[in-house]
Amino acid sequence: MKKLSFIIAGMLALASCSNNENTQNVNNDSESVEKVIMARRSIRQYTTQTISRDTLDQIIKCGINAPNGQARQAYELRVVNDPKLLKEISDAVLKDNPEMSLKPGADNIFFGARAVVFIGNDTNYDMSQVDCGLLGENIILSAWSKGIGSCCMAHPVRLMKESESCAPYIQKLGFSAGYNLLYSIALGYPNESPDAKPRKEDMIKYVE
Repeated sequence: MKKLSFIIAGMLALASCSNNENTQNVNNDSESVEKVIMARRSIRQYTTQTISRDTLDQIIKCGINAPNGQARQAYELRVVNDPKLLKEISDAVLKDNPEMSLKPGADNIFFGARAVVFIGNDTNYDMSQVDCGLLGENIILSAWSKGIGSCCMAHPVRLMKESESCAPYIQKLGFSAGYNLLYSIALGYPNESPDAKPRKEDMIKYVE
């Protein structure tokens, strides 16, 4: 997995994030982009290796350069890369959900990820959830191109919002008024190499 990532490291990020990149260069990188897309897997086991702030910044920059409706950028991001804080959030959720248990080897409810991006959508814009999806895909693909795994996670966010013990931590995230904590993306260096799941193709139709 890392071998592939190092071969194409930075190519997708540079192609998609630079406002000065010309179209010809992006087209020349199409094969690398396709490799990243087809090789990406959802990762649920991570090493304890820290992701540098510079790397996180590059990944997030790719995220916010995703297309978005009316150029409104109707989302907010909160990045938590402090293992202590992630554990505190997890402990609060587990306190109110005693039937839950952590995945073996994980120290938080985000599969032991070293960083988590929390994404909130502007509830005053009816297409903001679509924009948040586009944002998330850019983050995931950029991370993968750098050898970093990810997993979109909605269930932990749902539990956080239902947990009274977690309310102070949601407040600490500091989303603006009118923004809803929608989902999260776990990030970390992979400690597994899962196979691709079969993809259904019978739901694709060309209409002529």
